[in-house]
Amino acid sequence: MKIVGQAAKVHARLILCWFAILCVCSIASRAQSPKVPASTPAPGTTATSQAAAIHGVLDLDGPWRFHLGDDPKWADPNFDDSSWQTVKLGSPITEQGVGPYSGYAWYRMRLQPKQLSPFGNLPGDAPFDLLISSYSVGQLTVFIDGIEAGHTRGMVEPPLMYQCPPFAVILPRPDASGTTVLAIRTWAGADVPIHHGLIDHVGVGINDDVADRIALETGREWNKHVIAGIMVTFLFVCMAVLGAILYLAQRHHAEYLWLALLCLSVVFRGVAELAFRQSHLTMNLYSLLELWSGRIFMAVTLEFALHFTATDARKTVRGIQIAVLALPIVSLLNLQQIYDYLSMAAEFVFCGTVCALLFRAWRRGRREAGIMLLPFFLASIADSLNSVVDYASNKHWIPPQYSMISFNLGPIEFSASVLAYAIFLGSLLAVILYRFVRVSQEEQRSAAEIAAARSVQALLIPTQLPSNRHFMLESAYLPANGVGGDFFQVLPLADGSMLIVVGDVSGKGLQAAMNASTLVGALRNELSNDPATILNHLNHVMLGAASGLSAVSSKDSVATFATCLCARIYQDGRMVIANAGHLSPYRDGREVELAPGLPLGVIPGIEYDQAELQLDQSDRVIFLSDGVVEAANSHGELFGFERTQQVSNESAGYIARTAQRFGQNDDITVVSIYLVSRDRAPARREVVSVS
Repeated sequence: MKIVGQAAKVHARLILCWFAILCVCSIASRAQSPKVPASTPAPGTTATSQAAAIHGVLDLDGPWRFHLGDDPKWADPNFDDSSWQTVKLGSPITEQGVGPYSGYAWYRMRLQPKQLSPFGNLPGDAPFDLLISSYSVGQLTVFIDGIEAGHTRGMVEPPLMYQCPPFAVILPRPDASGTTVLAIRTWAGADVPIHHGLIDHVGVGINDDVADRIALETGREWNKHVIAGIMVTFLFVCMAVLGAILYLAQRHHAEYLWLALLCLSVVFRGVAELAFRQSHLTMNLYSLLELWSGRIFMAVTLEFALHFTATDARKTVRGIQIAVLALPIVSLLNLQQIYDYLSMAAEFVFCGTVCALLFRAWRRGRREAGIMLLPFFLASIADSLNSVVDYASNKHWIPPQYSMISFNLGPIEFSASVLAYAIFLGSLLAVILYRFVRVSQEEQRSAAEIAAARSVQALLIPTQLPSNRHFMLESAYLPANGVGGDFFQVLPLADGSMLIVVGDVSGKGLQAAMNASTLVGALRNELSNDPATILNHLNHVMLGAASGLSAVSSKDSVATFATCLCARIYQDGRMVIANAGHLSPYRDGREVELAPGLPLGVIPGIEYDQAELQLDQSDRVIFLSDGVVEAANSHGELFGFERTQQVSNESAGYIARTAQRFGQNDDITVVSIYLVSRDRAPARREVVSVS
């Protein structure tokens, strides 16, 4: 309880501190960011271009001539573009009288020599660099005086959508009386509605200054979109490795395996986004990977929650998993609007299901589920709200700037989804640490119990069997779970006879073994060698052990009893046997018929009967526990008495291994005694009851 309380308090404080730091950093970064004043026109320039405030790069914001469509002749410097609409870069074109569009569009500008007068101190033939920054996934081809000067990676035939970093092309220095015509062909796929325009800005400057500007813009892009994702992805890699290590150490805890797979699904999504940001993946391929990775994350998280909470709602979870994994098919069928609605519904159902599973597990006493519940709920709310806001922004129900929910930590920007993943990761880490401590404590207790059980087992199962010239004995013991209630003893007596006792105490584990050890201790201290008398005494001992157990734990105590078979075999082949509810032995493949008797520990003062029969030379008698008869295969079929009788004339090891291969679910004990010779050969006696 103390561990749970401390873990919950520490985790809650970490979450509150994290939110506080993010909010303070966001406010501080916005308050302290310097206001960049509007640039004034440089001497000798027109109002259409202004001197840049950074590194002497001159921004060519416009006005630019703009026209929708595509025609190769629009690259011709002599083409008359006076009828085209004018726009300025840096502002959405939808605010400049151009409606949303898709596909191709062209920008044109006539660059006059006097506009480059700030660079007049350069050598007359020194070229400039033209800096072009694409907006989002816009693909560009730059023409200078009708000649192609460069293009983005995706501007091929057919064009492809890549994330486009800023790039530069060489701008020849114009003559004093000449005019340089800049024409930029732009394109974006039909499924990308364009509201801003595909050119973010254009600038001109010398090589070093343009290179510095590109490095600066690339760094800003990394701070805004890449670094936070790399950090979270790395943390999920570490968590995946931790989950795999825990699963290898504890194979019976399947939730650790699903935890590793859950983290790997997030890592895969993060790697795909990084590859897209670095222009290694097209937008179509990235969208496909993101589509499936998000659904796989949901399905794997549901499976993790199913194992983590040990819930009985398996059918419900399976139905949600199937629906979630089938959802991308709707998008692939170009039913985008239906997919958008179903996607948001699936996200709410997923979050609600996981929260419900965690809540139910917490109510059932699983403290670690309570530690994870609040952080996962907060992460779900943040992620769901982010999805709703993005959808509303794409539908133009709210301004686009309201969809950019983000936080700043210094220069690094965190989106709402990254923050949600960080909160979820924190909850996973807290739960893993708590469970590691708890499982370690349980394993220490289990190790101590196993050590005690092994010492008890040494008393119940003899490692060496006595033998003489009259008898050959062998045994086989196959425990089902380390230690159980089966026991047997073979005691040589002073007159050369053998006393064989085989029994099975009800229950499993250490408690059953302790009760069996009590019976073995009483047997070894027994003064009588008469089988019926021995069982009478063991019945009294078993009743005392059961009453002592009931007094210690009356709340959870259950009826404790033991079946037992006791036989004394003389050198002349005579066998006296008494049975207390145990399986009858087999003699040369035939079951020995014995009168039924009640198990030990059921009724006080009971008197057991015994029977006597004569064994012939070379007879084999098999004593066994019910673990042989009750072995069951995967179809639920029992090994049964018929199969037991068929193998009852085989060695003890063969019988035990055959039952084990069939399907062991209880301890298996087999004791075999073979009559090698006898002192005399009286006439065979039938089985008779002796009181």
